[in-house]
Amino acid sequence: MNYSEALSFTFQDKEWLKKIGLGGFFALISFYAGLFFIFGFFLVGYYIGVLRNVMNDEESPLPDWSNMSKIFVDGLMGTIIILIYFIVIGGICALIITRVATDPYIQDYEIAISCVLTSVITLFALGFFINYGLIQFAATEDFGSAFSLSGISTLIKNDLGNFLAIMIFSAILNALLFLAGLMILSPFTNFWGLVVQAHLFGQCARGLQGTTPTALQSV
Repeated sequence: MNYSEALSFTFQDKEWLKKIGLGGFFALISFYAGLFFIFGFFLVGYYIGVLRNVMNDEESPLPDWSNMSKIFVDGLMGTIIILIYFIVIGGICALIITRVATDPYIQDYEIAISCVLTSVITLFALGFFINYGLIQFAATEDFGSAFSLSGISTLIKNDLGNFLAIMIFSAILNALLFLAGLMILSPFTNFWGLVVQAHLFGQCARGLQGTTPTALQSV
């Protein structure tokens, strides 16, 4: 994984300021105006666009905002993928925590430890499966491929370490960017962090299956 490339590629685009600025504006409206289910689709769609461009080894991985309809549709489909994984994995987590919390034979400290561990594992599982689904959709533009069980198995065996490393790196980076943005500029700094994360996952997918995105269909 080339982390330095992911951190610097945006600044090599001649229109990076406009592209990141517009993305930050959508993030600002989404989170501070409570309009995520309108403008949030554009954020998810742009994330998918970066994934696709990196997997395609495009010279300029930052998508142009001129094709708003494509970004919106990608974002809509991506959001549905995210929600499905969130409901399934979150539901399993809730069942486990409920079962542990209501067991009369488990001590309070054991319940607390079990709940914390379950929550941490759930967060990693969400990060893994959601990004897997978005990578598959970005590569194939096939909604069903986002839930390919054979693909999940192959990815776990071949590239789980890189996925976990990217998730940890991205969590630390975005926490620092949030603090650096002093809340006012955080939507802009964290949108950049989101783009960096997408670049890293795109590298991961490209390295796993080669530079041809359709190869991911066999994952």
